[in-house]
Amino acid sequence: MFVRAEFLAGAWWQLLTAQWVHVSWLHAAVNLVGLGVLLITFNGWVAKRVLAVALLGGYVGVAVVLALDAGCAWYAGASGALHGLLAGAALALVLDDHPGAKGGRLRYLGWSLLGGLALKLLWQHGLGDAPGWLGFATYTPAHEAGALGGLLAVLALHAVRRPRPAR
Repeated sequence: MFVRAEFLAGAWWQLLTAQWVHVSWLHAAVNLVGLGVLLITFNGWVAKRVLAVALLGGYVGVAVVLALDAGCAWYAGASGALHGLLAGAALALVLDDHPGAKGGRLRYLGWSLLGGLALKLLWQHGLGDAPGWLGFATYTPAHEAGALGGLLAVLALHAVRRPRPAR
């Protein structure tokens, strides 16, 4: 678990471990189910390495916001990284070339998922850190930072792997 006072006293590793710790078994189960649903949903449409990069980008995004946000007293859970996985995978559907008629539908699906995620994050941002349905306050900046991290990671991967024109 990330506890700001402990982090400031030198427990830097909490930035790396907080997303593996959960408030309750139900919290862990919900995050695990979310991971499974996302991986199954994007299986076959988005390459596994892209999914891994999106998840890692979300993970890093959350760690950065935890380190920088003095208003965050504590954090636990993987929902921010899962937002990164969703955002990055949806962006991959938009960016990648998919041959045939299926390609247009996948690109539309990607845009729809990105739009829906943006609306969800805006709505959630307006709620602030209100108690969530799991019985504790949701730290919404983690969801935003995770989504941004997943987007940036997939964009970076896309830029690196794009074929360069011959000179």
